[in-house]
Amino acid sequence: MKTQKLLQAIQFVRGALTADTAYAGPFFITMEVTERCNLRCQACPYHSPDLSPAVNNHPPRDIPYELVLRVCSEMKSSGGWRLQLIGHGEPLLHPRIIDIIAAGKAAGLEVLLVTNGTLLDEERVHSLVALGLDKIQVSLWANSPEDYERNHPGTPAAMFDKVVRGVELLVKEKSVQGKMRPRIFLHQTITRYDYGNIERFADVAMATGCDAISFSPLNSHRGKMSAHALSAEEVTAVCRTLEQLRARLCRTRLAHNIDDVLACYRAGRMIWEKYGCYIGWIDARVRINGDMAPCNLCELSLGNLGQDSLQEIWNGPGFRKFRRRVRTPQGLRSLNAHCDCEYCCHLPANRRLHPFFRALAPLTRK
Repeated sequence: MKTQKLLQAIQFVRGALTADTAYAGPFFITMEVTERCNLRCQACPYHSPDLSPAVNNHPPRDIPYELVLRVCSEMKSSGGWRLQLIGHGEPLLHPRIIDIIAAGKAAGLEVLLVTNGTLLDEERVHSLVALGLDKIQVSLWANSPEDYERNHPGTPAAMFDKVVRGVELLVKEKSVQGKMRPRIFLHQTITRYDYGNIERFADVAMATGCDAISFSPLNSHRGKMSAHALSAEEVTAVCRTLEQLRARLCRTRLAHNIDDVLACYRAGRMIWEKYGCYIGWIDARVRINGDMAPCNLCELSLGNLGQDSLQEIWNGPGFRKFRRRVRTPQGLRSLNAHCDCEYCCHLPANRRLHPFFRALAPLTRK
């Protein structure tokens, strides 16, 4: 495995010396699993009650299992590492989600599942642990039952406790099966409804036995969700709270992503202006209809798996054009109409890669 990753790193550098060709990757595939959801999160770009008319003007769809099998097979043959299962909805509502996770594991991939946690019952929890799921991110979006009800209109406050019990079931099942995985992350998107009680969120995570907590700034989705976003003064306050929480967590076993969140807030909403965008060299998004895009909130379709293979699309005209455009500030700005980069969730990768690509810029073949 170490030799394989070294060879991939060499090929990655080789590709970075070109303007648009990737000789390695995609290392990660983020797969949309379903459009169905059982919640209406206040600031969700797909199911928020604030959205009128609804974003999706068709019945909710699930990704075909056959497409999942094909992507997993092609990732295995191309040296991919991780399959990230998310959705425009709740992945556990996909009727074959357990089979999808099993397919990823059978292909030798790390598998990450992002869920709202409301469906974590004993049967599902047992299956997730037994399958060897590597990581599960439970997006709680609240610090208390009262916060939960405000962030999830129409959902009773008692659902907060149900999600917490589901996380506790996961922790217990890992112990019963003698497993170290999945690593359990409790996640909170920071909104105006919960930013003042962030330390309580850490208390909830520690009480349940989670492995880590993570935060993300709220993306206003081109202003549609600005009513739920923090003001400049509230951003300053939340950064101060996060710094205090980071100091406190140094004395615990709980992992966190506070440094990345602070960097995100300090870089500002248009984070790409400081760190650039390199996601087109490492990651790709597979949509339910087989379209491939660079990332979550990018409207561009750079190819379709119903017509070409994963590798043909990865180095096809769409991805190559995208890579050329993001190599310059002017090109990045030209993508603003298609890509919603506010508080980009790929900041950790872009921060690491930015000095590397900047150093190689004078050597790049145009």
